[in-house]
Amino acid sequence: MGDEPGPSTKQRFSPYGTSSRGSAGRGRNRNDGGNNYSKMQRMGLPFTDSDSPQWYKVIIPYGKKGGKDFILKSLTERVNIPFKPVDFHFEQEKAVFFVQEKQEANAIRSQDKKIQLPNGFKMIVLVKPSPPPVTELDSGALEKLKLCMSARYDPSTKALNLSCLAKDQSLAAENLFMALSRRSVMTNVVKVIEENIPELEELDMSDNRLISLEAMRDLPQKAPNVKKLNLGKNKLSHIDELRKLQDWKLDHLILDGNDLCDKFRDNNAYVSAVRKKFPKVLTLDGHTLPPPITFDLETSSELPAVKGSFFISDSIQTSTVNFLKAFFTLYDSDNRQPLMEAYNEEALFSLSVAKNPNIEYSQPKVHDYLSESRNFIKMGKSTSETMRKNKLLKRGKINIVAQLCDLPSTTHDYNSFIVDVDHSSEILRSFVVEGVFKETDSKSDRPPIRAFSRRFITVPQGAGMNIINDMLTITNASREQIQNAFKHPAPTPSSSPVPESSPPAPFTQTPSTYTPEQQQMIQQFAAQSGMNHQWSIKCLEQNGWNYEKSGEIFLELQKQNKIPPEAFTK
Repeated sequence: MGDEPGPSTKQRFSPYGTSSRGSAGRGRNRNDGGNNYSKMQRMGLPFTDSDSPQWYKVIIPYGKKGGKDFILKSLTERVNIPFKPVDFHFEQEKAVFFVQEKQEANAIRSQDKKIQLPNGFKMIVLVKPSPPPVTELDSGALEKLKLCMSARYDPSTKALNLSCLAKDQSLAAENLFMALSRRSVMTNVVKVIEENIPELEELDMSDNRLISLEAMRDLPQKAPNVKKLNLGKNKLSHIDELRKLQDWKLDHLILDGNDLCDKFRDNNAYVSAVRKKFPKVLTLDGHTLPPPITFDLETSSELPAVKGSFFISDSIQTSTVNFLKAFFTLYDSDNRQPLMEAYNEEALFSLSVAKNPNIEYSQPKVHDYLSESRNFIKMGKSTSETMRKNKLLKRGKINIVAQLCDLPSTTHDYNSFIVDVDHSSEILRSFVVEGVFKETDSKSDRPPIRAFSRRFITVPQGAGMNIINDMLTITNASREQIQNAFKHPAPTPSSSPVPESSPPAPFTQTPSTYTPEQQQMIQQFAAQSGMNHQWSIKCLEQNGWNYEKSGEIFLELQKQNKIPPEAFTK
């Protein structure tokens, strides 16, 4: 008997004899609830059961012409039950507000086309189910929240009671609705606890209609001493929500009144599931449990800190870093064709992509990469072996760069790079670079941030390196990676493995008769013009190494189609 739910034909277990929701008595199908939860979670929406109370959004088209006072006064006079409008505002010509009870929503809906607006038209009233309203707290509201939390905190027991915060009388008197189910409110509550009562030991979050603990995820780090937690009478549907708080060493926990309590075959399965998240819990829902069997050490044993990049020697670090700087500068540019110079004629390239299995919340789609990735399921059984190999493995620099050009445009965060060189000799060097990047051609205001790992196997070529194998793995960045990404603008700090200046000739050897400044100019001119090194040198030399003049001459000759095709042959 584990913590997994039983077959759908069996009745759920109600831990203490009665179901807080009455769901078992009604014979509600557990599998259907799980499927709905998964669908809503994938869509990034809060999950509520069909028979659970929820919010309702009231929309009045052209309500702006009537004004707030007229609308609320007219509805209040006609509706037969009192209602409390929340977050009344205008969206263009529409008037919008929220109510929390189904009876209120039905009463308001009944007034559709029964009230005449000042312009003579009947007022249309639309009502539909909705997630809780989300509004940011201004400084005044935040101060009122702090005062409320201060009144609810007992310093003698280090206990904070936030039960049923949405109906707090002191906040209601200020016309404030502080529902902990709203992420903006919970986020500010966590911040207040962090800044004012990090010594907190008891926390009561009961009766707040919480459907997720995502917004509380950081709280165990902000207030690590919490031993008693009350989450009773909420809307938590899955035991896995507790994972977000499992860094707390709880010995008292209340979950009674949540749907998740009804999803176990017996009391042992319920207790076992909870103790997988909180092994030291002694009291569950007010019932004393048998002492836990644990193997904890009295003193904490921490793993060694993760080290940064590893290079075999300083000279290998310099050449490897120069290579990476030049490679990703071109990769992040508008034209990736110059990367042809970095690859061997018979080089191999592969791309692997998948969603991050460690991320619980909804993730950005990766379909832009799937068609060319090493995803055997997507290939299908009907694909021939030859086609499969050609699809999964690109051979030759022309095919490789062609695929790279088809991938989304990017900007890499050099400060996130970790580089490990695991082999280097006179004939071969192997190294891995890991980090994050964002897609710059995304239509979203907040482009997705991806994590990547790239294995390069290179051979010496003149003063630089030539790639013979490039293995790229892409997934979605973790929550921590996203929070730390792109914090420091270029130029990169010395702690980064990538240097501030572009290196000279990292892929092939530039004639040693040129100064380092000239070699850097050749490399940059070749990257920007698309010409090979030989013709880039010719252009620069004929214009006295004046970079701006060389660029102007190049653009003029290119406009007149006077540059021969061999100038662009790599």
